[in-house]
Amino acid sequence: MKANFFMILIILLIAAVLGYWVSYVEVDGSKSLLAGITSGVCFAATLIPAYALQYESGRLGVNIRVLSTLFFVAFLVSHFWFAKTGSVMPTYVIVNGLLLLVFLGIFYKMQSIKDV
Repeated sequence: MKANFFMILIILLIAAVLGYWVSYVEVDGSKSLLAGITSGVCFAATLIPAYALQYESGRLGVNIRVLSTLFFVAFLVSHFWFAKTGSVMPTYVIVNGLLLLVFLGIFYKMQSIKDV
């Protein structure tokens, strides 16, 4: 696996802008900072494996990119839905935290596969 640091920088900036957008949409202003930071971390965690990493196997790279894109869309829907509805913060953190941990677990297992 090889990292493209310029793309990582761009992706971190994109994730920060998306996180700001989620914090702006957040109905309850007192929770907007936590929502922005959490969404930025989740967006960066899914976009970096999808667009800034190169993999040894082309097939493995396609599988990881599809997985990362699916979880990115799931995070996008989840974060904006929670921001618009103004739901309670523990539910927000638990749902998105579990989604992130499931993604990282699957990504770790897929990355360790040698023969695809």
